[in-house]
Amino acid sequence: MRKLFIAAVALCLPLTLAGQDNAQIIKDYSKVMQSDDVSLNLIHLNAKTVPILFQPPTLYSMRARAQQQTLVYVQSVVESNGQLDTSNFVIEQGGTSTPGTPTSINNFTKGKLKLKLGDKVDGILAFDTKVDVTKPFTIKHGLDKAEFRFTEASAKALAAPAAAAAQ
Repeated sequence: MRKLFIAAVALCLPLTLAGQDNAQIIKDYSKVMQSDDVSLNLIHLNAKTVPILFQPPTLYSMRARAQQQTLVYVQSVVESNGQLDTSNFVIEQGGTSTPGTPTSINNFTKGKLKLKLGDKVDGILAFDTKVDVTKPFTIKHGLDKAEFRFTEASAKALAAPAAAAAQ
């Protein structure tokens, strides 16, 4: 019986640790944009986060898109009735500002959206520029903003897969 318990723990422990690793990866590459109407969870999509958030075949297209442009996954559960204008997101880095284009998964279509308590918001913001992850960048939405500043280790982890692919 004891051997069975040890075997079960040995099998389950890597799965638990993988789940903790995934949660840490998401935390490393995400920010919350506070707002009066709808607070948004923003996750930078990259080689580390895309496999956690998407399953094949969507995984492959999202990974390819994330290599070409800056993508941010947007998620929220509306806590009070409000509005969200998805047409005025911009990303700024080094004095350059680029508008974002929303792609809806759920309640994230382009334009002004009326949302009510409990609505789920899921979507992708695509920016035509590719940000330098070694430097801070900011996503703005009207007066609201979220600054991304990755640690040296997090930025280096993103550069490693790109360097390996180039060889």
